[in-house]
Amino acid sequence: MLSKEKVSSEDSSSSFETHTSNIMPTCICGSAAKLRTSNTLRNPGRSFFGCSKYNTKGLPHCNYFKWADRRHEIDKEIENIDFQMSRKEEELIETPAALRQIEEEVRSREEEFRQTKEEVQNAMKEVRIALEQVRSALEEVREIEAEIVKRESVVWRQCKLLRVYCIICIIFYLYFIRAQ
Repeated sequence: MLSKEKVSSEDSSSSFETHTSNIMPTCICGSAAKLRTSNTLRNPGRSFFGCSKYNTKGLPHCNYFKWADRRHEIDKEIENIDFQMSRKEEELIETPAALRQIEEEVRSREEEFRQTKEEVQNAMKEVRIALEQVRSALEEVREIEAEIVKRESVVWRQCKLLRVYCIICIIFYLYFIRAQ
């Protein structure tokens, strides 16, 4: 939460600190945060907000901390962007190798496809030849069947004629036997 109360800072010489003291954040414990200046080797002279009860003997305090100048956040963003850029550069370096691997796999599959296609075409040729042989055999069977039908009709006619001849012979035999 932000409070518009003015809080005196330990070092109010910079205009930035004066500006940030106009909008003071509130600690987690509910008290107004105090503008302080870092004296660490890593961040010397850098402003931050901390709990106003910190370093006050006997008073409970929270561990509230926030940089006042956002430089730390910007540094983190820059580090994050640098990390992402180096990751992308690594991916970019790895991409040609992956592309070559994919191209090799595509060539391999194309070769397999070509071989399979040739096998299928050869099998289709064999099937066509077998079908032609079956058609030829069926044609021969039809011709033989037609010949058999012709012979059967001839035999059938001959059988009819033979029956008629036998009947005539029997009739003549009976006629001559009675006539005697």
